[in-house]
Amino acid sequence: MRDLGGDRGTQHLLMAETLGLAMARRAAEILARHRDVLTGVAADDLGQHMAQFAEDNAVFTAVLDAANECLGRFDNRPANDRWCDALLQLLSLAEFTAEAS
Repeated sequence: MRDLGGDRGTQHLLMAETLGLAMARRAAEILARHRDVLTGVAADDLGQHMAQFAEDNAVFTAVLDAANECLGRFDNRPANDRWCDALLQLLSLAEFTAEAS
């Protein structure tokens, strides 16, 4: 890992923050892409998007699971009860990174 001028703990926190923001952006991109496809594609053309949907679904599920696990460090509800909040946190982070860019 490149030396960022701070101690290793600070570097790891910065790396984790950057990774989390990138994951949030990716999840938001996936949601936007599929929203656009599902609202703008004729039913006959939907089949060609299914392979991309399956790939994106795997990525999105992994990101949402990671966000839910992270949120669990601050929220002691069962994972099934906080997934919606995890999704909202992801979307909020994605919006933040879009504004910061």
